Amino acid sequence: MKQKLVIIGAGLSGLYLAHLLEDIYDVTILEARQRTGGRICSIDGHDMGPSWIWTQHKQMQKLIKKFNLELFGQYTKGYALYESKNKVEAFVQPPSAPSARVEGTLTSLIYVLQSSLKHTTILYSQEVQSISQKEDTIELKTSINSFTCNYIVSTLPPRLAAKLDFEPALPKELQEKMQNTQTWMGHSAKCVVEFKKAFWREKGLSGFAFSHKGPLGEIHDASTKTKAALFGFVSANAVMTDFEKQVRVQMCKLFDIDEKEILSVHLIDWRQEQFTATEQDARPMGQHPHYGIDTSTYSDKILFSSTEFSFEEGGYLEGAVLQAQKVANYLQQ
Repeated sequence: MKQKLVIIGAGLSGLYLAHLLEDIYDVTILEARQRTGGRICSIDGHDMGPSWIWTQHKQMQKLIKKFNLELFGQYTKGYALYESKNKVEAFVQPPSAPSARVEGTLTSLIYVLQSSLKHTTILYSQEVQSISQKEDTIELKTSINSFTCNYIVSTLPPRLAAKLDFEPALPKELQEKMQNTQTWMGHSAKCVVEFKKAFWREKGLSGFAFSHKGPLGEIHDASTKTKAALFGFVSANAVMTDFEKQVRVQMCKLFDIDEKEILSVHLIDWRQEQFTATEQDARPMGQHPHYGIDTSTYSDKILFSSTEFSFEEGGYLEGAVLQAQKVANYLQQ
């Protein structure tokens, strides 16, 4: 009889873990949301969470190739724009590391991973509250159910995981480390604006813009094969009242277009997503955090696997995959 494994969270790390381990364990995934994907989420064919994969992200590239998905390069040709309070200026965009996106959005990877699971049970609306280990048995309670298993892997961001009621309690140093680790994307709100056509390319623009006026502070091309779009990160000090109207005004002024060119405006404010971020995460990041948390001294039955726990490529999709591989290797021993 297989030992029972409970995975908390049906995002990239959780689904990939199940994919790697379901032939060895009786796997159940508990997901607090009504959907899979976690921070990977799309609206109307647009990535509303992470979207980029860089050349050094070899494990993500292997995973995408394994499931016969395709990558296409991020569009960067042309001038960039800088928007101050009083004017808009064009400038030559400095070279950046090549990045790519997944055809059909990253949600396609979530779908194929989920479809690959033959023996795994995924349960939704299961917000985990407590984890209690007694010798070789672990009891886990959600808001509506309780589960008994041999191993648990939490794929929650550290700050959310630290809020759970653990028995035995997390060591003070580990608890503080988890509470002080910024949730990747927890400070972000992402907006995608879809247009009738990619007019900026016709104007010799890359779609990249940096603004001190807002409400979008950093803008990039987000077009697909069939849709013309730009995405932008919402400025930290943006006022969210009448947000869509503000975005439309900014697009018209920044790119000198008529509002009729705009088809739709989509927004996900990750700061308000209770199953992603905490109040602490609302503070902007000054730089990419130094991720990586060692939890090995706590328990050999209760494990952690989100991108923030990874010492390699933490914060990126690659980090989530690498940490899942690390945990899976341990559980396969």
